[in-house]
Amino acid sequence: MPLLYRTWKRFVREGTLDAHRVSRDVCESWVRSRRYGVDPYRDRGDIVLEPEDLELQRHKYADPIREVESLLHKIHGLLMEQRMVALFCDADGRILSEIGHPDTLRRAREIQFVPGADWSEAAVGTNAIGTALEVGNAVYVAGYEHYVVATHPWCCAAVPLRDPKGNVFGVLNLSGPLESAHPYLLGVVATMGAHVEDVIARMPQQGDGAVESREVGVDFEGMIGKSVSFRRCIDLAERAARVDYPVCLLGETGTGKELLARWIHRRSGRRGGPFVALNCGGMPEHLLESELFGYEEGAFTGAKKGGYPGAFRLAEGGTLFLDEVGEMPPQMQLALLRVLEEKAVRPIGGREEIPVDVRLVSATHRDLGLLVRQGAFREDLFHRLHVLPIHVPPLRERKEDIPDLAQYLLDTTGTGKKLNPAALRLLQDYPWRGNIRELRNVIVCASVFDDSPIIGPEGLASFLDAEHRTGAMPGRSIPSRKEAVADALQSTRGNVSAAARRLGVSRSTLYRWLKQGGTGWDR
Repeated sequence: MPLLYRTWKRFVREGTLDAHRVSRDVCESWVRSRRYGVDPYRDRGDIVLEPEDLELQRHKYADPIREVESLLHKIHGLLMEQRMVALFCDADGRILSEIGHPDTLRRAREIQFVPGADWSEAAVGTNAIGTALEVGNAVYVAGYEHYVVATHPWCCAAVPLRDPKGNVFGVLNLSGPLESAHPYLLGVVATMGAHVEDVIARMPQQGDGAVESREVGVDFEGMIGKSVSFRRCIDLAERAARVDYPVCLLGETGTGKELLARWIHRRSGRRGGPFVALNCGGMPEHLLESELFGYEEGAFTGAKKGGYPGAFRLAEGGTLFLDEVGEMPPQMQLALLRVLEEKAVRPIGGREEIPVDVRLVSATHRDLGLLVRQGAFREDLFHRLHVLPIHVPPLRERKEDIPDLAQYLLDTTGTGKKLNPAALRLLQDYPWRGNIRELRNVIVCASVFDDSPIIGPEGLASFLDAEHRTGAMPGRSIPSRKEAVADALQSTRGNVSAAARRLGVSRSTLYRWLKQGGTGWDR
């Protein structure tokens, strides 16, 4: 048994550390990992970015990702020869891009060492990505120096990337099987990092959103807000994160309930454990049962070889988020109640119950109290879930937050575009029945399809639902592009330059609109 393994095993079991047998960086990182509550026996990372959020983040980091991938093509032979993979991560340790040897990429997928996964120290303990972010320098970690067993067969080297102001905006990492371990990797990754920093420093600035610094301090867009209703929601979420009782998030579709659940998880005592999300809405009862509780091999036709652990066991030591619990069929309500009471699950086809330790966060857009009174939801389960209820306000109740939130979402596109005051007023007057999700879609569309660096109301109107904008706000309608142009020309007495500034578009764009459709106003 290797000496380093015995050192690691003694530390994770007893908390006793022989500091002479590991480097100072690793020693301090192990201590931090233990303090974070990371499970040393976990076998994979957590996926924290959904596909659409990952795509937005990749768009925001388009310049550094492009430079990193261009550089990696130059060392493609080294990656193939040494069976390595290279990754670019954001300032929070979330993987955004990867390239490398196919076999190693396959092994990486087995431990969720993939785009969208969180490899910060708080999530998975000592590893090159997370530890480089913590210490602010290039780091090399190999074998049993890693804190969790998932990465014991790996060697990794990573370097934090800094912008011209010295703020960390990302991490560059090289990883491979332990048999490829060699300290020269540290020099390679440090040299590559210096090259990327140099290229980024020479790029023209494209606005605050072009490269994200870790100092931004925003890990979910719903956190932007000063309204009374939203600050109340966040205050309750902060209090809930400090304890281990079940939380029930109540709010309309698109308000960011899952994002808030992740926010609570990352500030809780279980932040080192996994976060597992499962949507209970619209799922057939037999499928929901297997997704929640798992199944043994051969339990039914089509069952995976080796079985499936289920959401409860996958969330062991962490947080299980059950969305749309109000849609859960009656029999599944009873099964869930039994698991919550006994703190154990029995997989489909299994003979024994397996103890589980999870923190439950549920969410619904339905009125659970009304469902209980109607007999559609079990009252005993309601009281199990509804321990710490938190109302997530709809966007129409947070109108004063919309300008900052909209500009933040626009910044995440990496286009450097801005919204003019008229556009912001338009967004504030819209009812937003789809809430933050709808706002994000409108902003992304406008950032892609509007030519101007300053987006005006005419750049948004075509992406807003006509039924919502004409029926939901009496006495106030969103102008068509033709009407907006006519109003601008009328108010500026036909001065095209002044009208273009008022509309937030270039003169050439305004001339093109005039050529396409006229205005109905005779200059």
